[in-house]
Amino acid sequence: AIGMGVTFKNMVRPTVTVQYPEERLDLPVGFRGLPVLLSDVDGNLKCVACELCAKACPVNCIEIQSHRGPSRAKVLDAFNIDATWCMYCGLCVEACPFDALAMSDVYELADVDLANLVYDKERLAEIGRRQVTATINFGIKTGGEPTR
Repeated sequence: AIGMGVTFKNMVRPTVTVQYPEERLDLPVGFRGLPVLLSDVDGNLKCVACELCAKACPVNCIEIQSHRGPSRAKVLDAFNIDATWCMYCGLCVEACPFDALAMSDVYELADVDLANLVYDKERLAEIGRRQVTATINFGIKTGGEPTR
């Protein structure tokens, strides 16, 4: 009788299950998904290739390649994040003094090919350009579905 009472009590409660992938949770802005590169209002990347994010990464999943331009300023050639190694800790975002990185709300990273989980500069910048909220708590919300 007690077991049936528990069953009937739970039958009339509202459900908490999300019918994924048809329904998706509304993630908070502080959610730590894939780190992405942010751009300024002109569409130029904010990253100046200082490599502080790569030095702050505890698992060394960030690879940065740069060279000196004609004005002796660093020019970013490659910025790769290996999502298979990333712990999504946010230390890279906290270390960036130029607010060039943010933790996005992108979490659907499953793929059958591991090479697709290494995000290059163009893919990270494209996700970062879909920013729909201000950078709050080192995180942003993006608009639209992630592209492969």
